[in-house]
Amino acid sequence: YQTSYANELPALYRNLGGGLFQDVTKPSGAGAGLYPHVNWGAGFVDFENDGDCDLYIANGHLQDNVHRYSDTTTYETANSVLLNEGNGRFRDVSSLCGEALAERRSSRGIAIADLDQDGRCDVVVSQARSRPTLLRNESQPAGHWISVRLHGRGTNRDGVGARIRVMANGVSQVREVHSGRGYQSHWGTEVPFGLAAATAVDEIYVQWIGGGEQVVKSPPIDRVVHIIESSSGRP
Repeated sequence: YQTSYANELPALYRNLGGGLFQDVTKPSGAGAGLYPHVNWGAGFVDFENDGDCDLYIANGHLQDNVHRYSDTTTYETANSVLLNEGNGRFRDVSSLCGEALAERRSSRGIAIADLDQDGRCDVVVSQARSRPTLLRNESQPAGHWISVRLHGRGTNRDGVGARIRVMANGVSQVREVHSGRGYQSHWGTEVPFGLAAATAVDEIYVQWIGGGEQVVKSPPIDRVVHIIESSSGRP
């Protein structure tokens, strides 16, 4: 996902494999409500634990006098939340996300993590000429969850670059461990998964950046699972 300047659509590219990508911004609705604004940090995260990654976008113009020559955007504007409907489309639900999302700032970077360990991902937003904003997720979750924290031994300490696959109720979800993300931001290295209707996880498969593989069978859910590289395979 690539954010953009004012009067330009951000872009969502679908990976077709073989080094090919397809621009699916318009058919997916991933640019809904964003065209007038300057977009900065953005990130995919499952806010509802329904197994589908939603999209949070920080908005805010560079010029504090933009209102003098534009009637479509302002220096301070609201951020955006696009809900993944699970059918290849996103829907703008920003107006349904409470007073905090309606607040107008000139936002820049974002960091998303479950700060209070309640299974719901929260958002920290950096602001131009202002203090950062902490948004606590108080939505009603649609399912259980599990978070994975890797501890590298033969590779780097935080497992950066590793690929994690969670299998639950016949559904496979894959995430990678990143360090920096988006605009001047770091999310931490704990990787959350929403489990939707699943009441158990069959296995967690880890492919470490050094090439090693590891499987954890039947881990507990609704908690953070710690996996140590080259351990016995139990959390």
